Amino acid sequence: MAKAKTLLVGGCPRSGTSWVHFMLATHPDTVTCRETHVYDKYVGPLKDWYDHEYSLEAPDGLSAIFTEVEFIDTILAPIVLTTFSRIAAKADQAKIILEKTPGNILHHELVARIQPDAQLLFVVRDPRAVYASFKAASQESWGGWTRKSIADFCQSWISYITAYLAARSYMSEKRLMCVSYESLKADTAKHLSNILKWADLKTSKQLLGDIIEENGIDKLRSVEAGTLKHETRKDFYRVGEAYGWMEELELAEIKEIESRCINAMMVMGYSRYSPFRPSS
Repeated sequence: MAKAKTLLVGGCPRSGTSWVHFMLATHPDTVTCRETHVYDKYVGPLKDWYDHEYSLEAPDGLSAIFTEVEFIDTILAPIVLTTFSRIAAKADQAKIILEKTPGNILHHELVARIQPDAQLLFVVRDPRAVYASFKAASQESWGGWTRKSIADFCQSWISYITAYLAARSYMSEKRLMCVSYESLKADTAKHLSNILKWADLKTSKQLLGDIIEENGIDKLRSVEAGTLKHETRKDFYRVGEAYGWMEELELAEIKEIESRCINAMMVMGYSRYSPFRPSS
C-alpha cells in the first residue's frame, strides 16, 4: 500500500470545523474518524511538561534523559504515527488520512516536526459569530467548556489566529491553507473545490453537489446513530448562519469583542460592526 497523505483540520471551536470535516470526509478518497485530540490532549501536554522541567532545580524527569529532539522523535512521534496508522488501516487502499481536532493548529510546530508532509487546513470565523455560538452552547448541559467571559473567549480566539499566523511564517502554501466560514457559506462549491484541489483530491461539479447536499444542516441533525456525523449532544449543530450574531448579541457584547480582538480581526479580513443609528 502506498504511503497515505495526511490532512489535519483545525480552528477555534464553534468555527465550522465539524462542517468542513464532514464535507471532506464525504469525499471517496479520504479516510477519517472522530476527533483524536492526539496533539492537543496527548503529545502537546507531554511536550509542555518536558519544557517545564527545565525550570526545576533537580535534574528530574525525561528532560534529564532525552534531548528535545530525542524526546519528540522517540517518545512523542510514535504516539502520533501509530494513531494515524490505525486510522489508515480502515481503508482498503491508499487514501488521504483526514483528522479534525480544533487544537491541531495550536501545535503546528509539533505537526511540522512529526508529520512534515501533513497539510494543515485552518478554518477561521468571525469572533462575534463564534462567541454567539459559545453563548448558545453555554445554556446546554454539555456546554460547560463554552462558559467563558468575553475576555477569556477573546484571548482564546486570538491564540488560534496567532498560531495560524506563526505557522504561515514558515509553512508553504501547499502545506497550510486558510478558509473562512463566511466564504464557505457564501459560495460553498467554489471554496470547497479550492480545498479539494489544494489537497490533491479529485473534484467535479457532480461530486461537489453531492457533498454539499449530504452535509446540509438539516441532514447533520438527522443522521443515524453510530455514524461519524451523529451527535448525541442536544443542539450541537446550530442554524449555521454567518451573520446571525448581529441579532443574537447585545451591542455591548459586540463592542467588547471588537475592542479586544480588532487587530486580529482586521488581519483576518473582519471589520467593525456599524449599526444604523437614525438621526434625531
